[in-house]
Amino acid sequence: MEWIEEQGKTLDEAVEKALQKIGRSRDEVEVEVLEETKKLFGLFGNSMVRVRVSYNHRKSRLQEAEEVLQNILERMHIEGEVKGTEKDGVIYLSIYSNHGGLLIGKHGQTIDALQYIVNRIVNKYPRERVQVILDTENYKGKREERLRKMAHKLASRAKSTGRPVVLPPMNAHDRRIIHLTLQDDQAIKTMSKGEGALRRVVISPRQLRER
Repeated sequence: MEWIEEQGKTLDEAVEKALQKIGRSRDEVEVEVLEETKKLFGLFGNSMVRVRVSYNHRKSRLQEAEEVLQNILERMHIEGEVKGTEKDGVIYLSIYSNHGGLLIGKHGQTIDALQYIVNRIVNKYPRERVQVILDTENYKGKREERLRKMAHKLASRAKSTGRPVVLPPMNAHDRRIIHLTLQDDQAIKTMSKGEGALRRVVISPRQLRER
């Protein structure tokens, strides 16, 4: 087992400091009190508790994400194999299955929901956040290409009409693709507006045409 030592004014404070550093929850560790100093007569001096918090070595975030998704597929009674890679702090998980259509769902709603669930589980504990992106049958890659083509087409419309073009509501990942696709076009600007599921991208020419 691995361990870390920490101290605080109370036992709870010392343990909480250690948990924050190692990114674990209380039920994942063992706590040993090494030293405890109390105020003299309860009035003078400072109270201090020093603890040793022991914990088992955790799998890598990539391994953890792969196992989480594999378990979800098993609970859904869907046969499939999960393979992942990690690049620049982002975990990419690909599902190889004969049930691609079921996993993708209408307009990608199922694969997006699975991605949301995996992200919530993997980032459950207080530690450095990692982004997990799911895909199957290269659906996300194909969708990204469609979004880029749509972005260029609507940007051309905004420039030719001199009017803003409002896109349909999109999730954060899709909106980011639109913004990045058009960020080097000096003739237009993009912004997101709206709240929650209704948030969307607006593509505007930098010089609006008067009515």
